[in-house]
Amino acid sequence: MAATSCPTASAGVHHYAPGAGKTVALTFDDGPGVTTAAILSILQRYGVPATFFNVGVNASVRPTLVRSEVVAGHVVGNHTWDHPEMPTLSTTGQAAEMDQATALQRSQIAVSPCVFRPPYGEYNSTTLALGQQRGMTVWNWSVDTEDWKAGTSTSSTWVDRIVSRAIAGGSQSHPVVLMHNPPAGIPANVSALPRIIEYYGSHGYRFVDLLGGTQRRAPTPGAATTSVGLHVVTRGSSADVVERTLRRTTWSGSSSLGGSVVGGPAAAALGPASTAVVAAGNNNAVYRNTVTDAGVTTGWTSLGGVTTTRPGITVAPNGVESIVVRGGTGQVYIKQRVGGQWSGWVGLGGLLTPFAPAVAVTTSGVLTVAAVAGDRAMWVKHRSASGAWTGWSRVGGSITSDIALSPTADGTRLVAVVRGGQNGYVAIGNADGTSWSGWQNIGGGLSSGPAATVNGSALEVLVIGGDRIYRNTAIDGTSVTGWTGWRSLP
Repeated sequence: MAATSCPTASAGVHHYAPGAGKTVALTFDDGPGVTTAAILSILQRYGVPATFFNVGVNASVRPTLVRSEVVAGHVVGNHTWDHPEMPTLSTTGQAAEMDQATALQRSQIAVSPCVFRPPYGEYNSTTLALGQQRGMTVWNWSVDTEDWKAGTSTSSTWVDRIVSRAIAGGSQSHPVVLMHNPPAGIPANVSALPRIIEYYGSHGYRFVDLLGGTQRRAPTPGAATTSVGLHVVTRGSSADVVERTLRRTTWSGSSSLGGSVVGGPAAAALGPASTAVVAAGNNNAVYRNTVTDAGVTTGWTSLGGVTTTRPGITVAPNGVESIVVRGGTGQVYIKQRVGGQWSGWVGLGGLLTPFAPAVAVTTSGVLTVAAVAGDRAMWVKHRSASGAWTGWSRVGGSITSDIALSPTADGTRLVAVVRGGQNGYVAIGNADGTSWSGWQNIGGGLSSGPAATVNGSALEVLVIGGDRIYRNTAIDGTSVTGWTGWRSLP
């Protein structure tokens, strides 16, 4: 499986956001800290990408927040190990500051930093050369909010000042906005952040990260079908899990299942009248909840593990439940419940991008796992009914989201659904995932990865687009044809 790698690092130091037209990049230095979770929640609520320049010593004591930054889809960069003035150090000293921080980041999230910001914005030719040699483009900023001066004050005066300095970037076509989230936190910039986002959004700017990522970040939904209808679960604005159900032709309102999660949840029917919902908790463990069609829940139970993505889940016809995640090492891990007993987490190898893997089982009993590697292609491996796993094999594609994997409506083949750019794409595989069709474009302006579930004779695909949930249905879920096109949920 191809390794995750950085784009070629460009020379010099950069100050302006990438991308055509009007773009703005929000950046946060010196974290993680006590306000990082609140910042992530705001960014997710608005669907805005950002870049976090973490300091090694701070990341070492708050690894859960670093993983949460990755689960939410943000770029994590290198801001040295302990924030020295780089030009005062020797070549060896500067290299050690970069390398120690990079080693920690790789150990926590299995993602190499592709961007570097020198503390205080201070650098010399040695700094630039060392960054480029390590595959890191050096980034400073063009707009300084000076939020650090507010300290831990919550005064509206400080909030207004931070907003005023941040939106001064409206005179630029490509501002890079400097903010901070140090260990003690800066409450005033948390209060200022929604106003900053709303200003740039209302003035025609596209939000980007410093790798040029422009896709709106929305947590991937989950979907499952029971005897009463189609269930859709999403991450709510309060970081809880929210459910809606389609009964015949009528959608229910939103009902909270509680919890405090990062990313989006996933779901699978346990039987004709209950659904298993799984999600990544704020502590990076996997949590599970059972919801009956009558609305009764068991509550959230920790299944442990360390995840850097949302989980994927499937339930086999024989009742075996399988959950997969991307772990802190970058490989896929699986946990299964057989006969009411949960196994431990078992590594399946691979080196993945921080897009969530998926899992599905066909009527033949073959379990298939799909994941996105560093080449942005889909790779699969399967376990036969006898219990033997294959190695990873490359399917292809250029994927920009979590993967959805489902059996066809008759259960004999596999369907993979992904986002490529902002469109949805579908590929059909045989029962064991060893042979696949090409990718079919099913359109859309997707803000999230997809969820997929069989609904009677149809195949349903659910995504987030903008601020709404959209649904596309293959009327013939066995041949995966007869797509209705995207329509929003009422």
